[in-house]
Amino acid sequence: MVVNGLSYIVPAYNEEGAITSTIERLQAVLPGLGIPYEIIVVNDGSVDATRLRAEQCGSDVQVISHPVNIGYGSAIKTGIRASRYNWIGIVDADGTYPIENLPKLIEKMNQGFDMAVAARENVLATDRPVKRCLRWLMIALLNLIIGARVEDPNSGFRVFTRRLAFTFYPFLCNTFSFTTSMTVFALGERFFVAYVPLHYAVRTGRSKVRHFRDSLRMMQLIFQGITFFNPVKAYLMIILGLALGFLVPAVVLSRLGFDLAAVLWFAFGAVATILFGLGVLADIVRIAGIGRDSMKDC
Repeated sequence: MVVNGLSYIVPAYNEEGAITSTIERLQAVLPGLGIPYEIIVVNDGSVDATRLRAEQCGSDVQVISHPVNIGYGSAIKTGIRASRYNWIGIVDADGTYPIENLPKLIEKMNQGFDMAVAARENVLATDRPVKRCLRWLMIALLNLIIGARVEDPNSGFRVFTRRLAFTFYPFLCNTFSFTTSMTVFALGERFFVAYVPLHYAVRTGRSKVRHFRDSLRMMQLIFQGITFFNPVKAYLMIILGLALGFLVPAVVLSRLGFDLAAVLWFAFGAVATILFGLGVLADIVRIAGIGRDSMKDC
């Protein structure tokens, strides 16, 4: 039975340098919120002293360990499944977020929001030039796709309702794009999302993000989610992609006198688009089935 309160999840992979301070900061701020709470640390197959240091932080900390590393999003999902309160919070264990500002997020939740996100107002300034450009492009693309204001899609410090988490559970990314996929689905389905501007610090330890791989996986899951929750928009996007990627080039080739190349290019694009659409539908059926099975006991 789910009761009112806050389950705070800390996913950790090789964070021995900051896990203790992260938990201690949570232990200092959570009692002052005036609501029941629990702290769940999910040790995602760490090979350093992360698990040991988390277990030494007190009896009020529940530590769950994966035998091997399976991903940031998967660790959060493990914590969600183990949680018992109606509000769920997450924070990275790298020392970058001002956990002392958690009451500001809770204030937004008390106002009726489904999710309160710590928007890192200085995150672009901390990025390297190439990463800064890619982050800006990603935010612009997400704003275009979902038609809502996205300030910080992948902030790892937020609080959200249990209902929101399980609404999109099968489609939430298992890697570092978990938070991005949750933000996109919540805004796309018009859940109430609030942003709280906060300062972002330099992380402790080395980042484990694999930007190219995780970004591709994120875009795949976002498209699958859009197809599931808003199929008309998804197929309009497919049609637009077919027109821009294959129809327009085919017309140009034909005008230049390459009629055979134009026909072959458009035929290839049409067949590839159909197969892509069928593949997305098949994967949605697979993911939805896995999601139903995984949530039977939740």
